[in-house]
Amino acid sequence: MKEGYLAGLDIGGTKLTGLVSDPEGKVLARVQVQAELNEGGFTRFSDGTAYDGLARKVIAILRAAMEEAGTTEIAAIGIGAAGPLAKGAVLNPTNIKLPALPRGLPPRPLYLPLVEPLSREFGVPVSLENDCNTAVLGEVEFGVGEETRDKTDLHVVYVTISTGLGAGVWSEGKILLGKDGNAAEIGHILVRERGLRCGCGNYGCAEAYCSGRGIVRNARTRLVSEGFPEDSPLLRLAAAEGGDIDRFALLGRITPPLVFQAAQAGDEIAQMVIADAIYAGGVALAAIANAYDPEIITLGGSIAINHPELCAPMAAEMRKHLNVVAPEVRLSPLQDRAVEYGAIVLARQAADQVATA
Repeated sequence: MKEGYLAGLDIGGTKLTGLVSDPEGKVLARVQVQAELNEGGFTRFSDGTAYDGLARKVIAILRAAMEEAGTTEIAAIGIGAAGPLAKGAVLNPTNIKLPALPRGLPPRPLYLPLVEPLSREFGVPVSLENDCNTAVLGEVEFGVGEETRDKTDLHVVYVTISTGLGAGVWSEGKILLGKDGNAAEIGHILVRERGLRCGCGNYGCAEAYCSGRGIVRNARTRLVSEGFPEDSPLLRLAAAEGGDIDRFALLGRITPPLVFQAAQAGDEIAQMVIADAIYAGGVALAAIANAYDPEIITLGGSIAINHPELCAPMAAEMRKHLNVVAPEVRLSPLQDRAVEYGAIVLARQAADQVATA
């Protein structure tokens, strides 16, 4: 193992994080940037099109983290990325903004390769996993399961409420995977017939209400349907962001923090949006509990961590829909870094496989 250093990557919809740790998981360096992909090119790949801009950016991030850690070599790389995943790449990303696709190339399937370009660049094994599966590994090793010696005794589900909504399931000593190796796609459980359109293309998904993008889209939709109420604290907060612009342009300034701030100020539309998020999240948690019967469900992601007040009402909504003993619902002790720690676990596993081969 090259010096024993491990590298991890957390690839989210809004931020990209790279870190370097020692073999025990002590983080030595951490670099985080916005997930703005403006460089790189599109080429034909397999049965569709590939974009190499994501790989270029994370290579630069890891180089910066390695420099900060004072090393030029690493033993392995673990990556937790928003899915779906296929062929060592992110496939048809719904929560990652990309440059415009050039004419003449098929728009689907669209791949963002990671395993091959990073393995080629650093000459080490690279392990890519869905971000929620990665996060539950972090929980098991460094979070709620840190003090549990026998990991087969753990029945844990990690749920992220961030740009999107997803889950990773750990039961009897392993991550539970579907036939294609996917995580528990709870964000796409139907919670409302003929509801808001989700980023996946379907209507009424839990993610369309209980996620950063869902909260924003729901708020915009309600403001338009209510005719832009003049007394709306939410619109006033958006206008306070600067400049005189028309009311439709104000919609572009709405963010999750503004919605929560407006709800606290008594804005009825914002309060309904938050209520929708709690209901959708509670139904999704109930589906998880009924399907997997975990002892603990931990909540992570920027929305959950920045608004811990959502935890109790979501758990209460969950309990209305259960047919099993209710699991404990709590915020992740790793806060917003569960995927990062899980990526280090992936890297350690990849390095160990090489060492024992």
